[in-house]
Amino acid sequence: MQHPDNRCRFCYFTVISDRQKGLIQALQQVFPDNHHCFCSVHIARNVEKEVGKKVAKHVHALSATFSKRESDELMAKINAISARGKKYLEGISANQWRSTAWVDDPTLPPRFGIVTTNMSESVNSMVGDARDGSWLECTNDIVRKMMNRICSLREENYGREGVVDKVAEILENKWKNCSNFQVREVVKGGSQFDVFRPSRGASLPETNRLLDVREQTCECGQWQEHGVPCIDAVAYYRLFETQTLQYIVDNHVSEHYKYETVNELLKENIVPVSLDILDQDGVTLPPNCTKRSSGRPRKKRIRKRSRFAHDPDKSPIVCSRCKKRGHNVKTCVAREQLEKQHPAELDLS
Repeated sequence: MQHPDNRCRFCYFTVISDRQKGLIQALQQVFPDNHHCFCSVHIARNVEKEVGKKVAKHVHALSATFSKRESDELMAKINAISARGKKYLEGISANQWRSTAWVDDPTLPPRFGIVTTNMSESVNSMVGDARDGSWLECTNDIVRKMMNRICSLREENYGREGVVDKVAEILENKWKNCSNFQVREVVKGGSQFDVFRPSRGASLPETNRLLDVREQTCECGQWQEHGVPCIDAVAYYRLFETQTLQYIVDNHVSEHYKYETVNELLKENIVPVSLDILDQDGVTLPPNCTKRSSGRPRKKRIRKRSRFAHDPDKSPIVCSRCKKRGHNVKTCVAREQLEKQHPAELDLS
């Protein structure tokens, strides 16, 4: 199925994953023509394991910003902390996680502002209790919860029209904050406009963005990324065209953010299956399917600690080899090698 935006060279789906190697290979086989993005939080965790938290704390901002200037400043900060950290991040293809790539390449399919796998993590938390039983009970519980969720959302949104409340609230805030902007027409009768934002203190210096209302793009990157007019576009419609906020909400917000689309999405539901009607014939339902099998992964994940422990003196973990805190015997030798190779990057203070 081709993407509805003719500028996008990829097909309909955009996948955001945690970069698990087996998953990357599977996506290349099952969805070879679709775009694959990486979760910024998982990249940050990998960076933390490689070079520490001081670099990892900049990763999400680097992923989310559309500003090349801010992106360069963040990279300079990262390089000052760890050149190896900068090299690691530059080794990841920019069009799979950095928003600046979406400004440079209009053919990339929209992500609607999603740079993490938070949605799937939310679903995991919703169906996490299902893992307590056997695979059959687990599958049945997940189906039942998803079916009930769709039903409740359908009832909640039934009969509602127009833009969803959250997006309408975001646009209202943009409307209020753009009253002192300046909008200038670049070419008389053209579609490009220069929008000047006055300074609002040291944290928000004055800037100007080039806006193309025909293509619905802005140099800030947010209009084409989110499918919702950015604050510069709202300033254009308010100050240059003297349109109302309701006009913007009704005519310039993507159909994806309207209750009509939500209701269409929720119209179909998952068809439940009663376990009582299934026969253990060895094909439809194998034998011994009601007992939780051994070897199942833990329900609560034990996250890997960073090799670069920040407060070893407060750590309850004591190495049985060297008697120091902050690591165990399995990582003791590797830690000694790291101290010799990269003494400046191992922050034990």
